[in-house]
Amino acid sequence: MNWENTSLSQLLLLVSEDNASAFQELYNRHKEFIFMMVYKRVSDSEDAKDISQEIFEYLWKFRKQLSQLEDFNIWLTAVVRNKIISRYRKQGIKLRGEDILLSKIEQLSWNAEDLLIAKELNQKIHLILNNLPETTKRCYTLSKDEGKKNQEIAIILKISEKTVRNNISIALNEIRLHLREKYPEFFLLFLILFHFF
Repeated sequence: MNWENTSLSQLLLLVSEDNASAFQELYNRHKEFIFMMVYKRVSDSEDAKDISQEIFEYLWKFRKQLSQLEDFNIWLTAVVRNKIISRYRKQGIKLRGEDILLSKIEQLSWNAEDLLIAKELNQKIHLILNNLPETTKRCYTLSKDEGKKNQEIAIILKISEKTVRNNISIALNEIRLHLREKYPEFFLLFLILFHFF
């Protein structure tokens, strides 16, 4: 099957129906992102590989619920953080970085109530995006909502990869600025999800 035109939501639905090929495509789309996010935190390639493998094993176990998630990328980011924290706890090693921010992350159990908060944050983000230029909005949504790589986005929008990166950066900066000014209650969560690593 050609997965090129399959959206993330369609892919998650197929995975939730036990489609192993769809899960392989999900793996292919996210393996580099997950590995780099883990590696930037643990600074050990073998540990990063092990944790990444644990994350995908967890995704497969959780597959029945994947299609019900409001925002897969927010949920996935939380899973990555929780797996890293769990690994450090098992090893008796304290995470490097900001202790206050870490304590906030550790408090996030990411149950149904937490996911509602994440959904609300996503709604605020899209309100902000609606006031940005169409290209900036499209670059962000294709990247964060659809999970597409910069190269894919460049082809879809017929722009350069550098332009894609610049527009995503602009979107993130605008979101950060507006959340801090208008929705401070969501600002810390945004920092945790997008800027902790």
